[in-house]
Amino acid sequence: MISYEAVIQQVEKQLASAKHANNEQQIREALTAIRALCDVVLDVPTATSHVQVNHLPQMLSTEQMPSTIKTTKIQHNDGANGDSIFDF
Repeated sequence: MISYEAVIQQVEKQLASAKHANNEQQIREALTAIRALCDVVLDVPTATSHVQVNHLPQMLSTEQMPSTIKTTKIQHNDGANGDSIFDF
C-alpha cells in the first residue's frame, strides 16, 4: 500500500507546480494530478470491504462440450454447381 506521507509529498509538489504555473493549462494539469493522487489513496479497498467473487472460477473453467455437429452434404437438384453459398 502506498503510504499517506508519500502521497501528501506528491500532492504538495503538484500544488507548488500549480502555484508557479504560467498558464491555465499547467494549472489544470497539476490539479488533475492532485485529483488522481487523492483517488489512488481514497479508492483503495480496505480489508473489511473486500468482496470475494466465487462465480469467476466457474466461468473460467473449461468444460468439454460434446461435439454433436454432423457434416452431412445436402443434395440439391436446383442446378447449383457446388457447396458454396456463392455458387449459382
